[in-house]
Amino acid sequence: MPIIYFATTNAEKIQIAQTACTEFNISLHVVDLAIDEIQGEDPGRIVRDKVSRAYAKVNNPVVVSDDSWDIKALNGFPGPYMKSINHWFKPDDFLRLMDGIEDRTIVLHQLLAYTDGKTTKIFKNDIYGKIIDQVRGAYDKSPNMTVIALDEDNGKTLAEVFERSKVVRAERYQERHDVWLKFIHWYKQL
Repeated sequence: MPIIYFATTNAEKIQIAQTACTEFNISLHVVDLAIDEIQGEDPGRIVRDKVSRAYAKVNNPVVVSDDSWDIKALNGFPGPYMKSINHWFKPDDFLRLMDGIEDRTIVLHQLLAYTDGKTTKIFKNDIYGKIIDQVRGAYDKSPNMTVIALDEDNGKTLAEVFERSKVVRAERYQERHDVWLKFIHWYKQL
């Protein structure tokens, strides 16, 4: 059984990875590793640097993931800074920011990077959604999750999705087009 090392501290990202890897009979080893990320507006550059730093610490082929959020009406804000924005904003701050804006489209750019020290490959997937006009669900860690509904979640906010059981969430990941699937199809060819 092939083994993938995944460097992250994010429980949701771990669940997504475990669901995808289990489906394809790949053993996932999570490395609890917080990596200081470079700052910038280029998510590809950020994830490439992040996987390089992870490889230096893990010293095995490793995968990292990173997300970038793009609010079309706000010229791509907040981009790769959503984690920081979630420290400053409350859910109502997101709603005030979007007040009076008709196009409430948001795109989650998922990035996943792999390196074995010789080959580095980046995978990208875009998932569309909307910023809704009211707070729904409770999720203290990431306020944006209470106001974003991805198109594939039938109108539920991310917070409402994560309030469901792990089994239901795992089923969601099996049905969803995710960056992990792109990576696994490539990885199985190695």
